[in-house]
Amino acid sequence: MEKLIDQQQENPSEQSKWDIQEPELPAESESQKKSERIPKEPEFPDDPDQYTEEELKADPSKRFHVNPADFPFFSQQAEKGPRWGDPSETLPLDYTLGRFVQSTADTIAVLAGEDCDEFKDEDIPAADHIVYLDKSARPVCWLVNTFWKDFTDKPRPKHSFLAIDRREWFARTNTPIEANEYIRNEDGSARLARFSDFRTENVTDEDIARIRSLFIPGGIETEDPAEIMQTPTGLEGKNITIVDEVSRSGSTLAISKYLLSRAIPEAASVNGYTFWDAGAQISSDGSERQMRGVPVWYDPKTHYGRGIGDVNESFFAERHEHFNTPKTRAQKFGAIVLGQFIDLGEEPGNRSRELAREIRTMHKEWEEDHILMRMPMHYDQEKWRKHITDDLHMPILRQERPAPGRMAPKYPKNSLNYVREEIASREPVPPHSF
Repeated sequence: MEKLIDQQQENPSEQSKWDIQEPELPAESESQKKSERIPKEPEFPDDPDQYTEEELKADPSKRFHVNPADFPFFSQQAEKGPRWGDPSETLPLDYTLGRFVQSTADTIAVLAGEDCDEFKDEDIPAADHIVYLDKSARPVCWLVNTFWKDFTDKPRPKHSFLAIDRREWFARTNTPIEANEYIRNEDGSARLARFSDFRTENVTDEDIARIRSLFIPGGIETEDPAEIMQTPTGLEGKNITIVDEVSRSGSTLAISKYLLSRAIPEAASVNGYTFWDAGAQISSDGSERQMRGVPVWYDPKTHYGRGIGDVNESFFAERHEHFNTPKTRAQKFGAIVLGQFIDLGEEPGNRSRELAREIRTMHKEWEEDHILMRMPMHYDQEKWRKHITDDLHMPILRQERPAPGRMAPKYPKNSLNYVREEIASREPVPPHSF
């Protein structure tokens, strides 16, 4: 099952809100390397195309520049300052893109069963099926699909989307959390709600059958929970990996793993992985870990910009009335975990399409060696080292801690050490409206 969300063609002449319009991503192409470079007139001040290959080898930092005009979305990536409560500040664009490519490479390594992290918390088998959590992990799917062949030779698994939000499921199970997702201890103190607080006993058999119905090929003819739980999904004996965008307490992934494990008990395993390392700061009283940053497309104030809407059961009920098929019946029944389809042509600012376009451009810049990937945690580091030393001609020098009272060592311009520091020190793109 390639997607849970499919375009219905029951009434092709009707251009209506029922038509699904997902951003189109590019077909992956083989990387084209040039042994010789003929300088061109620069399109922007730091355009790498204005340098010869010899000049780029002498100072590789000149290679790693992209045109800010191509990335109005990713230019807004920000993180909290080093002290608790500091305002957000944008990051250098070239640094930001390297971080997104690294996170994508790491995610692909885990999904392909090629995790090379010696210190990983758990062994996640290669995914036979991927479930991306809407809304925020949907752009992760776009990144993974676009870069898949750049980082593995394994076939890409099929995928689907589920909208599982911890706040909604805490509420659905009558777990007593406050508006800020805190829960009261017996002594009156408050802490962030965790999966251990989740009232699993209040998850009904019908809730589980609704989720399972979305994985039954071709849809359902009945909404009887007992019959649905006996209907094959095609995932028997398969490994399922759930991908979330970012983690605050780990409760969203834990709830998702619990629900999927019950909905598809025949699966060999149900695993979880988080795409983005948000960093963390501890408040002065030690009561909360604050995320320093989330991917730029995450915006709790609006559902726009991620290609999908919020959970809306009435939308799928009405859609089933228009297009009465087993597939739309399954979507109506399982709508408790489905985001509403949106017309991307009417989305304010074309945010989802702009994000998809920038991901395509990011891939092109990666193929042309204009993005420096940060050292991965899960992706094969020997492959990464080979890319740095053989393809980009940069030596990797041993990091040295300066002796007390002495300045940090100065690295040669052609080394990875120098280039990495130079990219991180660049000025962010000036603030702009988007």
